[in-house]
Amino acid sequence: MKRFAKFIVKYRLIFLGVMLLLTIASLFAMSYVNVNSDILSYLPEDVDMTKGLNFMKENFDMQGDAIIGVQGANYEDMQELVSLIEKNGGTKNGGIIWYGLLKEMQDIDWSMLDNPFVSSLVNNLLTKYGLTIDDLKSMTEQLSNNPEVVSLFHPDDDTYLMMLQLNVPSSSNEAMDLLSAIENHLSDKGLDYAMGGSTQITREIFDSTIGEIGKYAFVAVLVMFIILLLTTNSLIDPIVFMLTLGVSIIVNMGTNLVLPSVSVVTYAASSILQLALSMDYAIFLMHSFADEQKKTLDNKLAMERAIPKTFSTISASALTTVGGFLALFAMRFKIGEDLGLVLAKGVFLSLVTVILLQPCLMLLTDKIAKKTQHRIVVPKFKNVASYAVTHRKTIVTIALVLLIPVIIMQNMVELSYIKFVEEDPNPTEIEQKVDALSNSLVVIVPAKTETLNGESNVKDQYEFLEKIKARDDVNAVMGLFSMLPEDTAEGIVNLVNDEEIGAMMSSSGMDMSMITGFLNNGYTMYSIMLDTDPESAEGTKALTEIRAILNDYFGEGDYYITGMTQAVSDLQDITPSDFLFVSLVSVAIIFVILLFTLRSIKMSTIVVLVIEFGIFVNLSISYIFGQTVNFMAYIILSSIQLGATVDYAILYTVKYQNYLGLRSAREAAYTALTESGVSILTSVAILAGCCLSVSVITTNIIVSEITLMIARGAIISGILVLVLLPALLIISTGNQKLEKRSIRRLQNKSMKKVYKEGDLSDEKTK
Repeated sequence: MKRFAKFIVKYRLIFLGVMLLLTIASLFAMSYVNVNSDILSYLPEDVDMTKGLNFMKENFDMQGDAIIGVQGANYEDMQELVSLIEKNGGTKNGGIIWYGLLKEMQDIDWSMLDNPFVSSLVNNLLTKYGLTIDDLKSMTEQLSNNPEVVSLFHPDDDTYLMMLQLNVPSSSNEAMDLLSAIENHLSDKGLDYAMGGSTQITREIFDSTIGEIGKYAFVAVLVMFIILLLTTNSLIDPIVFMLTLGVSIIVNMGTNLVLPSVSVVTYAASSILQLALSMDYAIFLMHSFADEQKKTLDNKLAMERAIPKTFSTISASALTTVGGFLALFAMRFKIGEDLGLVLAKGVFLSLVTVILLQPCLMLLTDKIAKKTQHRIVVPKFKNVASYAVTHRKTIVTIALVLLIPVIIMQNMVELSYIKFVEEDPNPTEIEQKVDALSNSLVVIVPAKTETLNGESNVKDQYEFLEKIKARDDVNAVMGLFSMLPEDTAEGIVNLVNDEEIGAMMSSSGMDMSMITGFLNNGYTMYSIMLDTDPESAEGTKALTEIRAILNDYFGEGDYYITGMTQAVSDLQDITPSDFLFVSLVSVAIIFVILLFTLRSIKMSTIVVLVIEFGIFVNLSISYIFGQTVNFMAYIILSSIQLGATVDYAILYTVKYQNYLGLRSAREAAYTALTESGVSILTSVAILAGCCLSVSVITTNIIVSEITLMIARGAIISGILVLVLLPALLIISTGNQKLEKRSIRRLQNKSMKKVYKEGDLSDEKTK
């Protein structure tokens, strides 16, 4: 590193030029990064929701859905809208299901059957399936006048609702363009409208996040800049820090182009977290440079000495942070892998820019920095240190008393799963209708007839429907057999599956989309509209009981379920194991790193326990105040809070170890705390300030809760490191005497290294 430091200083202008070009290239690449706002697409492949979505894609050519509600429209207005949707693309064949399909059946011109030749041909085809022309007429009449179906799609004279079955993913550009085209058309018409379904949810998440990211990034940077002004002694230093880490953030976001996609949560939160978590690295280099300037008048030489010393410090710090992020790979919910990879990459790039770019900027601005020096406004920590040392037994006793309650309470936190954006407290009438239609279970079951499968389960279909419709928590059921008369259903199903007859019907103007949209490859699809909150106990009960009915009629494992209630059920199953795995893996990784850093099993254990205790306290606060926590924030917290705040504990513990060889445990604890308190306070203020500012501004519930929990965790961990950790270290080490090996260590060259690196002042070393 010494040779490399000289190389950096010598060719600093070249490094500046390279970094500038890299930043420009990354800014260009950022606009091409694929941002995935479909949170449910990160579910593991083996859960029921994903299996159902994959089956729909393969067998029904359906990858997303949208619900459109229009109020104040007439039939001609809706026909124009349907034409626009068909022209725009994005819907599957027969994927526009609305009242117009029923009306077209009412208006079928049967006069063509007056022709003896046509009538004979049609009768021959229908006879194949045990049907007559009268059966066909009866079917279309019952289908077009089915009161349940009509009430779903045309509940009032001027109100229409339609279901769109998309053949493109919910978060795709095609799906977003389709909704935008619909929105623009209805706005131009001056009609009241509402949108729902999976595509609208992903659109709201994307729009709220992308639209706000510039705003809360500006506020977070402003908050950090103010903190840095108070904790650094020059007006130019905060600008240098921001430029250094700003480059690393831009490069990190630009290099996301090599990934297939990044989640919208990662895209929104990673830049702020990277900035807050990496600022310490820039501050460490500043302190090292200032120390070396006291020993030489040559700024270049001072920087050449500061870079190796800083690298050894911040690389260890970065390692613990990256270790926490890598633990997110243990999550079955793949958004953890997505976030962990981008954050780990970001921390590494921050380390690189602090070593390569910041020295160049500091040397260029050194004269300005000296001219703009000011007094540092930070509190002294003598009183805090004195209190922590004097009342150590009381502090540890309080922590032990609280330990069991906080462990219990953190397991009782109420979690939310699919609330991604803030809900409108006063929805309009059309919004309520769309929401009711959007909250549905999509159930796909085998549809068997004697011709189609060699055996029939048509009778089971109607018995199943009767039981489902009889439930108080079901508003309506939409599906093939809910629309067809039972006595001719089997023949009609076979008829629809006959390609020759289907082509003839289409050519005669008889649109069978209402039927074919719900039947394919021997399976039929139902939409069961539930009158329950997907995250409520009632929603869970409804899903369980509907599953039991499905098992009775179609056999366990021979059907598929999707929908928000099913997504909640899958996430409820995944979350506990993900939280446990992430916690254990992050503890194991960081414990190993601590062993290499502290070289003490006892002290490493104490440090991990203190930060883990802080995580439990953080979650317990949510339980005490009755706050729901997004499941992602709940899982990710253990990794990020541990990885981000363990640096505070390492900083203090290393200083404590250094002084412990020279004085009593109480004196070592006191001195270490007075010297490290300012650094800890600065780190806590930066992380908490940035995250709190984002939490207050954003309307994305996931980002808001993640940043809130991390901010609160930083404050809690900071307090525990300043108060509980010194108490535990004193009690665990006692008034131990200086060991012979410690004396030898002090006498050999490592002691000279300690003095050279400035861990102890000249006076204390002597």
